[in-house]
Amino acid sequence: MPALSFQFPRFAAYICHPQFGNEVAQGQFVVTLSALQFTATEPPFELPLHDAMVEIGQDEKWISVRDRRQPDLQFFVDRAILENGIFLKSHWIRDQVQSQLGRKERRWNFLLMVKGLAAVIAIAWAASHMMHWGVRVAVRGISTQHEIEFGDEAFEKIKSHMDIIEDTNAVARLDSLMAALSPAVHARLPFKFCIVAGPPNAFAVPGGRICVTTGMLRMVDTPEQLLGVLAHESAHITQRHAFQHMISGKGPIFLMEVLTGSSDKAVNLMAMPSELLIYESFSQEYEAEADAYGWDYLVAAKINPHGEIEALQKLREYEIGTVGPDHASAFDSHPDMDRRIKFLESRWSRLSDTNHFVVLTNDLPKINVGDEGPLKRFKF
Repeated sequence: MPALSFQFPRFAAYICHPQFGNEVAQGQFVVTLSALQFTATEPPFELPLHDAMVEIGQDEKWISVRDRRQPDLQFFVDRAILENGIFLKSHWIRDQVQSQLGRKERRWNFLLMVKGLAAVIAIAWAASHMMHWGVRVAVRGISTQHEIEFGDEAFEKIKSHMDIIEDTNAVARLDSLMAALSPAVHARLPFKFCIVAGPPNAFAVPGGRICVTTGMLRMVDTPEQLLGVLAHESAHITQRHAFQHMISGKGPIFLMEVLTGSSDKAVNLMAMPSELLIYESFSQEYEAEADAYGWDYLVAAKINPHGEIEALQKLREYEIGTVGPDHASAFDSHPDMDRRIKFLESRWSRLSDTNHFVVLTNDLPKINVGDEGPLKRFKF
């Protein structure tokens, strides 16, 4: 029987050396137990495995092998050599390969983590915008009649928490002042006013009701300042922020049920106990939006919108005197007061005409009662 012959594995390879200039010599690497033999030279060039410096780059086809005795000498070898058991049998070679592949794997895992994080952020951003859009679509399914009924029910339930001032003359003055703004608001329903004993504040109830505190009425000096407050609160009503707030709080599953259900489903969202409105406060997003919409209403009505800034500045002064300058805001759900003022001042600076506003001569309603009251949960 003839003796079995053993063929050492061969891999395509190129040799590169400065003495060759831009030329490379093509040949093969024969992997033996102790060396790599390059066959394109005569005699074959032998590179001991313990002198081979392996460099694994990004190329999917080739790896680089150098001779540490001759650093300028470089071979490019078929990457398949990394799967050869004889080549990897050398501890020196195996340690180099494992180290570099480990670094590559770590880099790859890091890139995957970064890409995954970016994908999560993108999905969260898209989901947030879809939720925001869906909530606005859902509240449009609530009829004006249902909104008024809900608001009336809510107000009846929260009246016991407030000291309402029955002053028809003061309410009539608020109605008269609001008449200058109403045409620009394009409200679906008429506004109704109430006056509540308490520190400077104002709040809106679904259905068109706006409540202003005695402290707020005493704090403002001009009709423009009071209209700045009323414009902000009317924006809460026109944009249905209370309903948006309620739907958002119930989560995306409920939102999908509202969007895919009948019109009666949208009405069901109002099953939330309406008296909770006195304990709930709008998010910073809704408050900032009410500032912006209120500003637009004032400008459209040709009423000096700087009154809205002045009202916030007065409220900021009251804040500092009450809770101190170290508190960002006494009204935690609202954007920082300074930030709100700065935002509106930037809009003021962009107005093309700041000299041709309507001159308001309305008398302000002033009621001299104590300002202590349970209204700190309500927010202007």
